[in-house]
Amino acid sequence: MYIHNYSMFVSPPVDDISFYKQEINRYTNLKFRRANKFVLLSLAGAWQCAHGRAIQPDTAVYLTTENGNLGDTETVLDQIYHKREFPMPYNFINTMSNTASFYVAQSFDIVGRNLTFSSKQLSFERGLELLRSDMGAGVVKDALFGGVDEGSFSKSQFEAKYERSFYDYHMIEGSCWLLIKAENTGALGEITAVESFGSLRPTMDWLKRQRFARPLILSFGLLIDDGQKKSFGKAVPHEAQFDYIHSCGYFDSATACGVSGFFDRYEKACLVHINKDFRGQFMVVAVEKY
Repeated sequence: MYIHNYSMFVSPPVDDISFYKQEINRYTNLKFRRANKFVLLSLAGAWQCAHGRAIQPDTAVYLTTENGNLGDTETVLDQIYHKREFPMPYNFINTMSNTASFYVAQSFDIVGRNLTFSSKQLSFERGLELLRSDMGAGVVKDALFGGVDEGSFSKSQFEAKYERSFYDYHMIEGSCWLLIKAENTGALGEITAVESFGSLRPTMDWLKRQRFARPLILSFGLLIDDGQKKSFGKAVPHEAQFDYIHSCGYFDSATACGVSGFFDRYEKACLVHINKDFRGQFMVVAVEKY
């Protein structure tokens, strides 16, 4: 899977969705009158990624997200349970998060496979597994592949879920996309591995067996603790650790930001990103930038 372009659209949370419309207007004159925040956030990153690139009609859209459309879902639940009202039709329809991937496809006038994908803590990685399978089967040749999430900023919920201080992180929302093709001509780099492991030990063993042709950069997901980071760092010689969560901020599709941020910051290097879910499963994504 060859990466031909990338985007890294991240922002502090904003209530005025005209901010996202202005960002989209930098790349297209299309207007999206009834689009909500999650849709506009998805479009902003996708259009940034596709800017200046010829998008083929059969290009697939893979939108990965941890939470989907939080804003309208919260509004609908408030209307039902607090106000004791039927939800407004517009809000209710927009709780379907897969409308965002439809808007992306419609805006590019493409008719390829269109999927919205979520898997707790590992949505981006599991989506890449699916894309790899589809490309290997010849079903997909080109894909716009994104990780998108609105900001979720409840201090109590964050600390209860992650057992980390809310104030140690700069909370953002983001839409980070890759233009991935089966064709390597003109590529910026490639995804060389997407691996899944049931625990720490086989993850470490796999990493020790690898040989990297370019300088190695290590990155870690939020649930990788400091002790595990040190263990991984000792297991394989590397040039640097890229702490993109510290430098860019955190949102729940952070792995997408890590990969795009690596392409934005490094030249002729390899990234190994290690992530973990609450069940103790690990996933590794290895990316090479030419």
